[in-house]
Amino acid sequence: MLTYRQGPEQDPFSYIYSSKQWLVSYDPPRKFPFWLNIEPTNACQLNCLFCSRQLSQRPIGFLDPKLADEIFQEAAGYEGAAVRFTGWGEPLLHPKIDLLAEKAKKADLKLKIYTNGLALTEKLMDCFIQVGVDDLQFSFQGLTPEQYAFNRVGSDYRILEKNIIMASEKRGRAAKPFLSILTSVLADELAAADPVAFTDRWLDLVDKVAVDLTNLNFVSSLERVAPHLASQSDGLRRGPCVDVFLALEIKYDGSVQFCGQDSKGLLEHTIGHLSQMTIAEAWLGSRMEAQRNLVGRGLGHEASPVCCNCFHNTDKYDLFKKLAQKD
Repeated sequence: MLTYRQGPEQDPFSYIYSSKQWLVSYDPPRKFPFWLNIEPTNACQLNCLFCSRQLSQRPIGFLDPKLADEIFQEAAGYEGAAVRFTGWGEPLLHPKIDLLAEKAKKADLKLKIYTNGLALTEKLMDCFIQVGVDDLQFSFQGLTPEQYAFNRVGSDYRILEKNIIMASEKRGRAAKPFLSILTSVLADELAAADPVAFTDRWLDLVDKVAVDLTNLNFVSSLERVAPHLASQSDGLRRGPCVDVFLALEIKYDGSVQFCGQDSKGLLEHTIGHLSQMTIAEAWLGSRMEAQRNLVGRGLGHEASPVCCNCFHNTDKYDLFKKLAQKD
């Protein structure tokens, strides 16, 4: 469920979401990914129910601004390429996140920052407005404060709410950053709360609200998610992966991965390191192509230690597919 306050054309990334190569014509892949998913840090202050980070044994680290510069400069050479600050941590915990944002925008790249919102300050928000961050997306869980507290262990709904209000007021009538909210819900939570009411409440403050189903498959081995697994499996289906044609993952240490679902940084899932290859070489190389053959052009998910847990359970882009069919 995806709802805009003023319409999808206001989304700074509508040029990607409405592209036929994004929606239906992914193969052959572009010369460079639509999205570079960059991990500023894998540090996080939360212990969320659904998050595979709790299975990770990677050391905590932070993206070097010099490496970020190299990434941004290469990406700037490809029209339409965009950057997302995301990964297995909270991007705003990077001590130089303001500098990283400034560098990305100085390279004339479109930039989206994912955040749980707790570390957002007025100073950071002023910076994001000044440098022209294109989209600031707040990650929720559930549809009510009670559901949020259950899913986002260690968080505080009141702080998040206060920071979103602050961000909205500071942004005011300025064009950037576009403000969005994404929440995901457990199946049993839908019976207790109304996603339309959640959307209506937040559209007074932000520009876009998306409601999706929580995917617990990657943490299905954990005892605390066991009571929710049966209901979450309803409606999940295996399909060819499109992400391997659209996006590439770069971790804080410069390692490059097929997708963002591997919290452990498995060697089987790692293409290489930016000290040994360019992003374009990783994107068009033999290892990435083999992965596209395995799960993008085929259904060989069971042969991959991460892809075997992956199912399609989102309808967020159905709106754009309907618009494309009208053209």
